[in-house]
Amino acid sequence: MPVVVISFVDGEVLHAEIPELTFDMPVVEAEVRGVEPNNQRAILPLTAITQMVLGVPEAAPPDEEVEGWDRAAFHFIDGQVVRASIAPGAQLGRHGGIWRIVIPGGSDLITLAIPYCALKGVFQVRQWDSRPLAERGGGDRIDTVTRVLAERERHLEELATPEQRRPLMSRMGRRRTP
Repeated sequence: MPVVVISFVDGEVLHAEIPELTFDMPVVEAEVRGVEPNNQRAILPLTAITQMVLGVPEAAPPDEEVEGWDRAAFHFIDGQVVRASIAPGAQLGRHGGIWRIVIPGGSDLITLAIPYCALKGVFQVRQWDSRPLAERGGGDRIDTVTRVLAERERHLEELATPEQRRPLMSRMGRRRTP
């Protein structure tokens, strides 16, 4: 049974052993290896889990090999972002995925299991953003929301028929007869 470190949504961390992880079920069964002597086994819903580190980190392959891997940014619901190079052969299940990753500048190959419910998305990126973390936000959140809404409105206008472009009140008085 693989040893895992489970990080929960509320910040709690649990060390456990689990059977083979496939993400076919919305829960994980675990044998608890914590300081609480009364806990022996647990069923953990994936909605309570942010991520799991499977096994022990290994030495990362040579940089030349890692350069050929996809670069990705894992965006979590809680706002956390993990940037990593992803080894080929990720295992995607019904309720989550398992990725072998190397953090930029890192020397360890980590196996990370993440329930989909903890993610906003996993984005493939062309290159690493070299700006400091404080500068990466790219502006105020309200500006971003305004831009997204404006883009959506423009797209809907492009799809609209001439009748739909007329103001709503002027369309309400017209009835169509079959």
